[in-house]
Amino acid sequence: MSLKTQNQERAEFALKEVKGQDRKFATYAKKLPALITTNGLIPTLAFLKSKGESKQVYDVVDEWLNKKLLVNNNRDALEALIQADFNILRLATMEALALANWLKRMVEIEIE
Repeated sequence: MSLKTQNQERAEFALKEVKGQDRKFATYAKKLPALITTNGLIPTLAFLKSKGESKQVYDVVDEWLNKKLLVNNNRDALEALIQADFNILRLATMEALALANWLKRMVEIEIE
């Protein structure tokens, strides 16, 4: 078993999630870094979860935050982060933003 950097893990996960997705996924994935930066993680997750066409992007971020143990016990990321303390929210935001940048890059390679 080889050790991977966090960026390698994010890139691998993003590539796996992007393959086979459609243009609607690509549209929201490209906007994701700006949405998180401008609005914050919780409002961005609420927006993505509320719209049927962007739910796939929400599910990717939710799965990643669960995988990185920033959301406990396979809970829904939005619900967990609303109740989380500031430090967890800050770490989750940084991690989601790093993943969002990889999703954006992988969408540009795979879907465009």
